[in-house]
Amino acid sequence: MTLRGDREGTAVLGVGLFTNGVWDMLSVVVPLYAVAVGLNAAEIGLIVAARSVLPALLSIHGGILMDQLGTRRVLRWVALSSAALPMLFPFSGWFTVLVLLQLMLGLASGVAMAASQTWSLQTSRGMTDLLARYSIASRIGTFIGPVVVGAAWDLFGAWVAFACVSICGAGTIALLAFGGQTSAVTDPPHPTPPLSVLVPRWQPHKEALLLVLLPAVAFVLTASFLRNASGAIQSSLYVVYLGGIGLSGTMIGLLVAIVELSGVLGSLVAARMERRMGGNRLVLACIMVSIVSIAVTPLISQVVSLLFLACIVRGIAQGLSQPLMFAILSAGVPHNRQGSSVGLRNAVIRLSSIVTPAVMGMIAEAWSIEASFYTIGATFLVATVVLGFVGRRLV
Repeated sequence: MTLRGDREGTAVLGVGLFTNGVWDMLSVVVPLYAVAVGLNAAEIGLIVAARSVLPALLSIHGGILMDQLGTRRVLRWVALSSAALPMLFPFSGWFTVLVLLQLMLGLASGVAMAASQTWSLQTSRGMTDLLARYSIASRIGTFIGPVVVGAAWDLFGAWVAFACVSICGAGTIALLAFGGQTSAVTDPPHPTPPLSVLVPRWQPHKEALLLVLLPAVAFVLTASFLRNASGAIQSSLYVVYLGGIGLSGTMIGLLVAIVELSGVLGSLVAARMERRMGGNRLVLACIMVSIVSIAVTPLISQVVSLLFLACIVRGIAQGLSQPLMFAILSAGVPHNRQGSSVGLRNAVIRLSSIVTPAVMGMIAEAWSIEASFYTIGATFLVATVVLGFVGRRLV
């Protein structure tokens, strides 16, 4: 058994692999293409950043649309965009066009990930072992995707590399057709939804924001912000620091990749560990381990084997915590509001990705980059302990 029913369960796992893989594939191929067409570093930075703008602004609205129109209906449309838009990149090397493509494809791929997460919540009914399988599939996608698109770029060039991204979008559409025929999830009846539904409105947003009053949602949102901190550090000053002490790009890439692989191990034992420790307590423990594992980087940076060990430990903790948080969210939110809850969670994660590097960078400027690791680590550890005390009343 996979998730809920063999065909639908297989489809949910495959969609998790493809949608998460697309996001990381674009992280590799778009900067490579921007360099190849001769754009400068500032332009490349803006192009890369453009991908996260609309997901940060519209994550909640995307979740609302899933609740109103149906998760699979929304996923089908954004998957079509994810299949078509990548093939427009090789036609242009203009900065403005690439920014616009990144804005549109960033929104489509971001909503696709959120929709696949929501579908997994709806089909798993909060069962941690089933959500752990989805987590494993998504991590396989984030590991394999960049490797495949990087190899395609080296061997065949831009057209084939972007075609690989499109294939993932097409794969999502095919899996929706495969699993939707026996789906246990019924989409709301909306044969011809009006275009006005695509315009964000305050009342649905207010109803989505009120989900924060649910104890499970409040706990998961706070935990998500703290859990994402280690990933935000990894994608910013972690890379800068390791590069500054002389580690090669290949070595840094291996360190990042080992986190994803180790996450699979964590997801495999999530259900068993939950039965022993309890979901919320285990989530908090995983967050603390993740933060400590990356905050000690300056202390262990001269011993590469310790850096790898820290990455393995952090990956296991991250892999453990993801299905646990999905299980808490699924059990604590009404079935018809799970899209909104996922949208809220993704908005908080984007916020963490903005706040953490910005604050850490200011600390590094004021004192030193080493001090930024220790300060931000200590701050988030204290916040996790506080959540532990408050969380006894929430979950």
